[in-house]
Amino acid sequence: MNDAQAFYAMLELLFRNPCLLLVLGDWRTGKTDTSLLIMHLAVKWGLLDKIGSNIYTYDDPAVKYIISMGGLKRWIHADNLRKGFIFDEALTHLPARRAMSTKNVDMNAFIAELSKGHGRMIFCAQTDKVESTLKDSAFLRAVFYKKSKKVMTCHSKLFESMMFTGLPRSPIRFDKDRLAEFSEMEGLLMSDLSQEVKCAVLYSGGLSMPKIARKLGLYDTQVKRAIMKVCKAFCDKEKIQIVNNPD
Repeated sequence: MNDAQAFYAMLELLFRNPCLLLVLGDWRTGKTDTSLLIMHLAVKWGLLDKIGSNIYTYDDPAVKYIISMGGLKRWIHADNLRKGFIFDEALTHLPARRAMSTKNVDMNAFIAELSKGHGRMIFCAQTDKVESTLKDSAFLRAVFYKKSKKVMTCHSKLFESMMFTGLPRSPIRFDKDRLAEFSEMEGLLMSDLSQEVKCAVLYSGGLSMPKIARKLGLYDTQVKRAIMKVCKAFCDKEKIQIVNNPD
């Protein structure tokens, strides 16, 4: 890295108090790896005490694997230690066009509790279209833009914009091909669900059918049929009769 001392000074300023950071960039620019690197260095330099994430890190003891809102709340409030949580694929789980979904409202309320839980959070996303209240949050301290795997710019009201080059890889290994999961319910993994239910869950979370198709390697028509199948099964179970609206 071109200036480790400046990087430390930046993190020391950002992590003095509970905060929210955004790490944004295009696909395959190393957002997840850099987020892990930031948290790893924060612990190494004594700025944080422990790390959690919805990223699967091969059971690395350095990172607590958390994939539900309930689990996240318990972890953040369990003690008075300074904690850093990386929320990967935040755009998938908190889509901007579904700002008032249950999970969005719950997460926004949770961010307001950061100070009580001594928490610092990184949200990773492919674009800057993360739900607007996150960008307007009083806890937002900085936005990091990944230009490539080794280049990142940093923007904050606390300091002048900075650029870091030659970023090293994080020593924390993770499964790049595994979906970063997160749900309101505990004990439920996307990998445990049928293809049809996966489509319905992603659709209810705000993803469009074309995006679901790309994510799961399906055709748009397959996604549509899967969602309709799940809806029909639900209606049959609840004895709901769907009547066409004449309007």
